[in-house]
Amino acid sequence: MNTTPNNIDTYYPDFSQESLCINSCAEFSALLQTAIDNSTTTSTVALLMLNLQRSDHITALISPSHAKQMQHLLWERLLPVLRDQDHVVGVSDNEYWLLLPGLASPALALLATQRLLAAFEAPFIVEDMQVYTNPSIGIVCAPMRGASANSMLRMADNAQRKARQEHQKFVLAEGDLKANLPPDNLQKIVGEVLADNTLNVVYQPKVDTHTKRVVSVEALVRWPSDHEQYVPVNLLIDTVERHGMVEALTLHVLSTVLRESSGWKAAGLDILIWVNLSASLLSLPQLPRTLAHVMDIWLTPPSAIGLEITENALIHDIEQTTELLFQLKELGFHLSIDDFGTGYSSLAYLRRFPIDELKIDRMFIEGMTESLQDKQIVQSIIDLAHNFNLPVVAEGVEKKETLLMLESMGCEQIQGFYFAKPMPAHELLPWCAEFHALNGVT
Repeated sequence: MNTTPNNIDTYYPDFSQESLCINSCAEFSALLQTAIDNSTTTSTVALLMLNLQRSDHITALISPSHAKQMQHLLWERLLPVLRDQDHVVGVSDNEYWLLLPGLASPALALLATQRLLAAFEAPFIVEDMQVYTNPSIGIVCAPMRGASANSMLRMADNAQRKARQEHQKFVLAEGDLKANLPPDNLQKIVGEVLADNTLNVVYQPKVDTHTKRVVSVEALVRWPSDHEQYVPVNLLIDTVERHGMVEALTLHVLSTVLRESSGWKAAGLDILIWVNLSASLLSLPQLPRTLAHVMDIWLTPPSAIGLEITENALIHDIEQTTELLFQLKELGFHLSIDDFGTGYSSLAYLRRFPIDELKIDRMFIEGMTESLQDKQIVQSIIDLAHNFNLPVVAEGVEKKETLLMLESMGCEQIQGFYFAKPMPAHELLPWCAEFHALNGVT
């Protein structure tokens, strides 16, 4: 939840509904608190937190004029959805908070949400380019016992993040305030779960586009389903990074992966397993030694593991990052740049770092069948990778149309719901056997 608002006048100077726009988060929060205090069973207040993923991410970074035009068009789409008594604040280029007081029922908040989604369905035309947005909305309504402006903002933020994580357009945070807010002792709860080794790991297959064989899996951490307190993945990761527990989390995931994969190998499934490496770990000189020690404990060569590193994580302390990646590579670990296309110096990375593959950010994959710009970006990344003799993985593939387009572009591997959702270790072996049988893989 970004709390640094844009200067509305910069982007939206000429419209009659400018009075709906709030110039600061503090002013918005005060109006929200007043609306909460005045809410009744027949006069609902709704808070909508809108987050956009845009296909023009790179262009907007490079071109200030493009970014300004896009912001202007966003406001043109957004304000007509609102009534005279509603309010909105632009928190960042891609995040907006909307206050809808005096609704006859919470159902009208869902109607407003549908209108909001419809407003962003068509592409924007900026400088002769089509720009697509992928909105996710968190919704929370009052009256609600114990609700405050701060608690409702936190609930809406959690709901929006859940919508993004679960690939939904919106999530409604329902009435139990206690159930929808992170507990005050979240750090303690996460620490206890880590200490008890009860976090779960699930695995999502990566499929070769030519052979239709599962060539590897990505390991993803999940909160234990039987825990009395639910903690979404994004909040778990944020907590461990802010409180110095990320190394413990990574070691837990790696140990779990090595333990669970031993059963696959015994049954004849010996595939590469990718583990995500947090940006903060790249500042630890002892990281290669620590990971090598874990591999030794499980009598497994580092070549059995791949490490996925987000592109933006690589720009911090380039010299140390380069040295550390070469150490990991010399040990035998495979290395991948995750979320490729969202960073700043992609070509420099490919020239400098010992990378084994590129993984295209799902933001471009999701829009490529409708957006010519996204399709061109994906094709450019694939061509760039091939010029460096690197294979490409596309994540977030959910439609056959997307799969066929990626195959025609020369993308080597696919990951996404089209083939499989992340699954527990005990389900992977039978799933792979059935998938290979259906595709004639022996």
